[in-house]
Amino acid sequence: MKQLCAMMVLCGMQLLGATRPGMQVATTEWDNVLPQIADGAEWSTRIMLVNMGTVEAPYTLTFFNQDGTPWNIAFKGIAAGPSSSWTGTIPIGGSLFLETSAAASVVNQGWALLATQNWISGMAVFRQALGPAGESEAVVPFASEVDVDFFIPFDNRNGYVTSIALVNPSQTGTANISVQFRNPDGTVIPLRKTDGTVVQTDIIALEPLHHTAFETTNKYPETIGKNGVIEFLVPDEPAFASGLGLLFLPSHTFTSIHSVSIDPYLFQ
Repeated sequence: MKQLCAMMVLCGMQLLGATRPGMQVATTEWDNVLPQIADGAEWSTRIMLVNMGTVEAPYTLTFFNQDGTPWNIAFKGIAAGPSSSWTGTIPIGGSLFLETSAAASVVNQGWALLATQNWISGMAVFRQALGPAGESEAVVPFASEVDVDFFIPFDNRNGYVTSIALVNPSQTGTANISVQFRNPDGTVIPLRKTDGTVVQTDIIALEPLHHTAFETTNKYPETIGKNGVIEFLVPDEPAFASGLGLLFLPSHTFTSIHSVSIDPYLFQ
């Protein structure tokens, strides 16, 4: 992940919360953020959308750079030039496959947002071309744009490196994301700040529509040789956060790590 220290976003799917025994659905939630997209050099991202509904499903995919500005992105096999906003309609039972062009000589990173009022679900596949060593891929589902408390497992043992991508999908508020690492027994892993202060919680501030990605072993060297979970908490609305992880192996291949959370809208 040394090459991808900042690679990762997802753009969108819609899912209706399912009812389980003992739970009541208060409202629906839309999973429509792709917290990481990487394109260029050896990296490309494939986006797959499926219309699960009974009517045609219009959609708009909007792409952003890490600083929240529009990202003009190109896709393979599409004659139209690069654009930060792609619109279309998926037929009933139909699907959409998009693959970034990977034309740039350097890796560009950002994220995407899916807007639709219909039953569209989706995922993204990150691909790294490793030359003579072959290729490595990992798939991730779209994430919620209204998460305020979620966990991502990490594993930095035996040369493994966990990388994280975070995005603030809000257009109006800065997300002051608290970050806390926990051992498998639930105890907190202390973190040392650049001034030498030891804290249990770090704060990552993301302005509206901003994105960041990092290797946990570089940003938080105290986690080297350890594993557990990372809790991300956004205390102040209207800001939110979405995230995902990638786990890089010593062989330079990688796999995906999904965020997990309890949907607050499932309870009332």
